[in-house]
Amino acid sequence: MPASLRRQAARLRASYTRETPSLAAPGIARHRHNAPATGIGLGLDVCTAAQRRLRALLALGMFNHGPSSLWPRHVSLADITRYTLVISPRYDDLVITARAPYNVACWLVGRDRLPQIGLPGLRVESSYDEGWRLRHLPTGATMTVTGDHHGRLQGPTDPDSNYSRLWTSNIPVSDEEHTTLNALPHLTADTETLLAALTIRLCTHAPDAGWDIGTWFNDLTDRPDRGHAHHRRLSVESDQCTLHWDSDPHPEDLQAALTDPVIGLAGATSHPTRGGWLLHYGRACLTAHPEAYKA
Repeated sequence: MPASLRRQAARLRASYTRETPSLAAPGIARHRHNAPATGIGLGLDVCTAAQRRLRALLALGMFNHGPSSLWPRHVSLADITRYTLVISPRYDDLVITARAPYNVACWLVGRDRLPQIGLPGLRVESSYDEGWRLRHLPTGATMTVTGDHHGRLQGPTDPDSNYSRLWTSNIPVSDEEHTTLNALPHLTADTETLLAALTIRLCTHAPDAGWDIGTWFNDLTDRPDRGHAHHRRLSVESDQCTLHWDSDPHPEDLQAALTDPVIGLAGATSHPTRGGWLLHYGRACLTAHPEAYKA
């Protein structure tokens, strides 16, 4: 893609994702000479298989919260959404910029004092001043958490910045982590792509303020909040995904984020159902219920 088109695509992507254009630019697909101004051309959903798997696991963690959660209660990934952050997907990395980057890293990675917190198998590979390179040992995929709004890891590595002693990449995956991961349902490539799309659209919004995801925690438009319990339940069986939630975002906003002609998941289609809507992507489908799950 010519440099001028890359800059244009980066600005377009940033207008939806809250990235800076310089943060968005590395995520734009370089090899697409005639890339369309869609989610494909903007690089949101184009990634390695390892990244796709990591993002799907993050979705299962972030969108399960509360008494009906299907994710282990001690893995509190949903609390990440309470922070002011921006998610910047790249082909072989997932960058999170945040006002409180260490707090975000502490919810993602376990440590000796709280070994059960975090995504099973995620480790600190290197520490910097206000930044951490993370690696998910089971998949090999990387994440970057940083306070720099351009997504940079500043200066030389600094082991002292890991002051809560988050688990590092020399600590192997524990038996408990293996058990947690092995208990998850089998995910096909289409299902992983669909779940990953939820993760990377966590902070998206329409440039004209027509819809706003608000990190699943706050409605950033002038509409009333949907609720404050923030209960979520994301279940998967074969290629069938079901999502219940009882707070922000508004259901039409989530549907818009996944099907928007510019920022949506290319190839995804949706239609209303009783009490929600159904989204199809390949062989996978997501049934969305904007209400709390009731057993």
